Amino acid sequence: MLLQGSYTHKLDAKGRIVLPARFRDELGEHVVAALVGDQYISIYPKSEWEIMVARLTEIAMSNHDVSIFRRAIIASAHNMEIDSMGRILLPQQLRSKVNITQDVSVNGNVEKLEIWDLARWNEFINAMYPIPIELARLVPGL
Repeated sequence: MLLQGSYTHKLDAKGRIVLPARFRDELGEHVVAALVGDQYISIYPKSEWEIMVARLTEIAMSNHDVSIFRRAIIASAHNMEIDSMGRILLPQQLRSKVNITQDVSVNGNVEKLEIWDLARWNEFINAMYPIPIELARLVPGL
């Protein structure tokens, strides 16, 4: 799975977002929304969510900090179905934690989507560019 690209969208009055068509085929009909980072809502295809939870569970058996992290992520998780118009409802509980109001950036990040408040995303991305050469040197072959 390779979810990539960045798209700007608006939430409707009910807090729904139309997922870009490019992502819908990869995501399938059922997704999980959760707070995995502190600045965005993560949207996982159900199959990728199950893999991630299994990895966390395995590590949590021997690492108390990962156990706490897993507990927080699982508590924030919402199972959702993409409707016939390609929309999902972003739960208010999640939106308020990451200050999402209306304008959002929907970003592919390999196996998941990240939904950011657009202003926060622009601040983040502007602070990253130009990409510091030190970061590029961390990846052999670039």
